[in-house]
Amino acid sequence: MRLVSSCIVSVWAFVIALGCNSETHQKKKPIAQSTDKYVSTGGKMNEKLLCPNTVNDVIVNLNSLNPPAKPGEPTMTINGVLEFIQKNNIKTIAALLNQLPVQYRNNFSLVEETKGEGQSNLRFPRIVLFGPDGRFLMNISTKPDDPKYDLLDCAELNEETGMWEFSQFDFTEERPKLHSRPESCIRCHGDTPRPVWGTNMDWPGVFGDNEAAGPNGEALSYKHVLRMREIIEGKTYSDRFDFLKWSDQKLRSGGIRRIADHVFGAELLVSNMAIGTATARGVFKRMKKENPKTYKQTREALLLLGYEYMIHGILSDNEKVGLEKMIENLGGSGNTIDDLLLVLGIDTKEAFSLSTLAKEEPPKTDWSLGAGDLYEQVLLQVLHDLAIDDHDLNTLLISVPNTPGVFGCKDLGKNIKEVVDFKMLHMHQLLGSSRYEVNKVYYSQDAENIKAKVFIPAYEKIAPYLKKKIRIDNVL
Repeated sequence: MRLVSSCIVSVWAFVIALGCNSETHQKKKPIAQSTDKYVSTGGKMNEKLLCPNTVNDVIVNLNSLNPPAKPGEPTMTINGVLEFIQKNNIKTIAALLNQLPVQYRNNFSLVEETKGEGQSNLRFPRIVLFGPDGRFLMNISTKPDDPKYDLLDCAELNEETGMWEFSQFDFTEERPKLHSRPESCIRCHGDTPRPVWGTNMDWPGVFGDNEAAGPNGEALSYKHVLRMREIIEGKTYSDRFDFLKWSDQKLRSGGIRRIADHVFGAELLVSNMAIGTATARGVFKRMKKENPKTYKQTREALLLLGYEYMIHGILSDNEKVGLEKMIENLGGSGNTIDDLLLVLGIDTKEAFSLSTLAKEEPPKTDWSLGAGDLYEQVLLQVLHDLAIDDHDLNTLLISVPNTPGVFGCKDLGKNIKEVVDFKMLHMHQLLGSSRYEVNKVYYSQDAENIKAKVFIPAYEKIAPYLKKKIRIDNVL
C-alpha cells in the first residue's frame, strides 16, 4: 500500500499507500485569552521577524488549536472525505481536489519518480499532499495512462490509537468506493504501517531534491523549474493540477520552492516537519494507549536512555547493567532506547525508518526532520508528559534558563520548561487550518531542534535527577 505507489511510492517519496493502499506586519491587537493554553496577541516585531510575545502566543486570532472543517469543505480524515464524496455526489478525483480546503492546496510536493506501482514522470508527476500538519496525506496520479490513475491513496493518523490507517478511494466506477487497509500496503508501509518519505536533504525522485549545484539542501534542477513554470502558467496537460496554490516567487535553478501563504515556506523542509511530527505523535500515543502501565513505569528510563542515544557516554557500565535488568524484568532484552521502546510496542526499525520500504529495503532509523530526528520528537513528548505528573521535574525544568534561545525571537522562553511548552504547541498541538493561519505569519524555524535546545541545556540537572528517581544503582 504505498501511498506513493499504487499505493503510491515516490522514489523515496512518500509512499503513502492506499490501494494498497514574508514577512507579515500585523496591527497590534489586545491580548485575547482564547483558552487557558494559548493567547492571541498580534505578536511583536524583532527586527524583520514577527514573533510571539509569550511561548503560548499564537499571534493570530483562533477559535481552537484544531478547528472543525469549514462549511462546504471536507473534514480531512478518511471518513470525512468519504462522507463529503457521498453527500456531494463527487464522481472524479479532480472534482474532489477542487473542493479541498486551502491548507491542502499549498502544502504539496511533486514527485517525478516513484518506487510504487503507480506511474509518474516529469510531465505527469504525482502530487503528494501533506497538509499543514502531516496527519492526513494524499497521493495523486496525474498520468492519464497510469493503471492507478483513478485510485486515490490516502493515509490518516488516528488521533486516538496513534496508528496510521491507509485507504484508497476508487474512482474507476460510477460510484466511488473506499478500500480500507489493502493487503498490498503491508509490503511498503510495514505490518504496523507508517508513511514513506525522503529524509532531510535526501528526497530522491521529488522536485527539488538538490539535483542542481549550490548550497541549498533542496535545490531545484532546471528541468523541474521549467515544468513547474508550465504548470503555474496553465500548461498542465491534466486538470488535476488546477487546485494547487503557488506562491508568487520567481523559480530558478539551484533555488528552492516556497509554499504559498507560508512565512518560511521551504517546501521540503516543511514537509519533513509535518510528516515527522505526525509520525512521532503516533508513536507516543501508541505507547500510552497500548502499554499504559509499563509506559508510566519507564518514562524516566526512556529519558535516560534517550540521553545516552543523543550524547553517548553518560551512563556508566553499572548503570547500563541496571537498565538492562529493568528491561529484562519487563520481558525484553538489551540496554538501549530501541530495546526499551520495543518493550513498549514500538519497533524503531519499522516505525522510524520512513525513508525505506518496509518489506523491501534495510531499515534506517535515523530519519531526519531537519535539526533533529524521530527519537528526539518522541523524547520531547515523554519529557513534557512526565513533567505534568512530576512536580520536582517540572521545577527543575523551570530552573534552567533558556540560554540557547528561540530562533529569531529575542527573550522568547525564559526557561527550558517554557521552551518545551513552545515546541509542543507548534509541533503537536497546533493543527489543521489553525496551523495554516499561524504559519502565514509565524513559523518556528528551529522547533524540531530538541537536543540542543532542550536536553543538553538541562542535562546537568535532569540526568542526575532521573538516575536518582529510578534508583538505577539499586536495580542490580
